[in-house]
Formats: sequence, C-alpha cells, structure tokens
Amino acid sequence: MGRVYLVGLGNPGAGYLLTRHNLGFMLADTVTGGKGFRAAPSSTYIYSEHPDFTAVKPMTYMNRSGRAVRKLMEDKQAEIEDLLIACDDFNLPLGKIRLRLSGSAGGHNGISSVIEHLGSREFARLRMGVGGADEPDKTAYVLGKFKKAELEKVGDMLIDCRNLLECYINNGPREAMNRYNS
Repeated sequence: MGRVYLVGLGNPGAGYLLTRHNLGFMLADTVTGGKGFRAAPSSTYIYSEHPDFTAVKPMTYMNRSGRAVRKLMEDKQAEIEDLLIACDDFNLPLGKIRLRLSGSAGGHNGISSVIEHLGSREFARLRMGVGGADEPDKTAYVLGKFKKAELEKVGDMLIDCRNLLECYINNGPREAMNRYNS
C-alpha cells in the first residue's frame, strides 16, 4: 500500500461546524490535531502532511467533493487504492463505524460525487454513524448540529476512527476491518 490519503468529507465554513454532515472534517482535524492544513494550489482542497498519511478536506462543499478528490489524485499522483474517504452515515446508529473497500454511495451525495468523478466505486470508505434513519427530512437532520448529549459519543467515535486509521496504515485495510467494523 502506498501513502494513505484520508479525505474527510464535509462543508467549509463556520456555519457547518459540529454538524452531522461534517464528521469527515472532524476526523481530519482529530488525526492532525487541527493544525497544519494548507491550501492546495487549486484551492479545491486543503491538506496536512504527516509521516504516514495526508489528511485532506475538500473545499468544494459536500455534493461536489469528487471534483476535489480527482484534483488531489492528479496533484499528488495518487492511486485509487491510496484513498480512504471518511463521511457521515445516517443509516448507522450514532457512534458505529464501518470500513468498506468498495461499494455504492448508499444515498450519500458526497460519495456519489466521488464515484462520478473517479468513474469507480473501488475505493475505501469509512462511514461514521450519526443515526437518523427514521428522520423524515434527512437533509435537515445531517445539516443539523449535534446535540450536547451526543457529543461524548461523537468524541469516542472519532478516537475509534483515529485508531482504525493507525491500524489501516500499519496492518492494512483488511485487519482494520476485522478489528473495527461494528
């Protein structure tokens, strides 16, 4: 496996902080300590380089994330197997995580955009549960902020995801799936 490019999906801007749809950004901040992000020449994404991985936050908004991922791959000469896309998932209960090496978008517009721009479903994705499968207005739910009572569970989930990333890098994706898929 080459260098890992962790792409946390989310929406830029202060209005989206602590929203369910920004879990990917929250994970990128967690694994980097929230420091060291810099703009790519295209300003399509911002990134932070670390010894074992690169953390990336697309600046194209969720529904156009694929454009930033494609640009990242061109700029860094990355291969599709080097990608690990992290996003929220309302089909998983709050706090549950699931790593897959390929698959459909599962109703997630950011993943749909990545599939469209890469022309492939064959990339790893880390889905982080936010609950809400029974919510009538999914858009309002995922764009809503986490409730105070949910934040402890979110923090625990982000730590689990950070540990999964470490396992993914050191032991490969299959071992990370065996250890962390809940």
